[in-house]
Amino acid sequence: MDKEQFRGEFSQAFYKSLEQGGIEISAVPAGQLQALARACADAVFATLDTLDRPKASDTEEVLWSGKPFMRLGEYYELTSQRLRIYRGVFSRSLHEVDLIHVREATFSQHLGERMWNLGDITLVTTNPEHPEVVLQNVKDPEKVRETIRGAYLAEQKRRGLRYREDV
Repeated sequence: MDKEQFRGEFSQAFYKSLEQGGIEISAVPAGQLQALARACADAVFATLDTLDRPKASDTEEVLWSGKPFMRLGEYYELTSQRLRIYRGVFSRSLHEVDLIHVREATFSQHLGERMWNLGDITLVTTNPEHPEVVLQNVKDPEKVRETIRGAYLAEQKRRGLRYREDV
């Protein structure tokens, strides 16, 4: 609904409310009453518009992005709230992992990967459909793992979440 439509709907509801309430405002000229209804509609519209916008604390910030070494059609992006894994050359698919579901991040390297400073990062999540997510052949995996760890701990703290170990 655009602003003019909203003004029209609001004005009808405004006049109907005055009528149903038995409010007599004949002392106010019709032009001023219409201006008052428009001003109220604009104020409500502006308020609703600000409610729809994300708060500054809710905006996502890209913390890291990268591609697996020697792998075509895959791209990783870490934001302050989620990890996105894009796959595909001709078609595109997206897998997202909300950072609040991550419980642990580890990395591994075999000898050849250590020579090139590459490795795999494994995320253990609370999602039963995807309990482990693996980022393969990541450049500087130890640094990226620390970035991911910092991001999921910050997101869990921001949302006030803590995981209790099952005994």
